Amino acid sequence: MPTEQTEHFKQKLLDLRGELLQRVENLDADKKRKYGALNADFEEQASQLENDEVVDALDDMERSELSQINRALVKIQQNKYGTCENCGTTISEKRLEALPYASKCIKCSSSDED
Repeated sequence: MPTEQTEHFKQKLLDLRGELLQRVENLDADKKRKYGALNADFEEQASQLENDEVVDALDDMERSELSQINRALVKIQQNKYGTCENCGTTISEKRLEALPYASKCIKCSSSDED
C-alpha cells in the first residue's frame, strides 16, 4: 500500500481511537456514578441498574474496537496493514474506508460468518 494511503488510514485510526477513548471515559464515569448516586426510589433504582447492564455492554464493545484499532496501528508500523491475516491478499481500499481496522478481506470475513 502506498505511503500516502497508509498515512490516510493511520490518521483515520488515530481519530477513531480518540473518539472511542472519550466514549470509554464517559462510560467509566457512568459506571462509577460520577454524575450521581442511585436514586432513593426503588423502581428508579431498578431502572438505573438495568441501564448499568447496557453501559457494561457498550463498554465491552468500545474496548474491543479499541483493541482492533491498536492492532491495526501496530500492523501499520510493521508494514503489514491492509493485508488479510487469513489468506494474505490485499484488503480492498473500500473495505478499509468503511472499517479501517479490518484484519480480513471481505471473502475471508464472510466465510467466517458461515
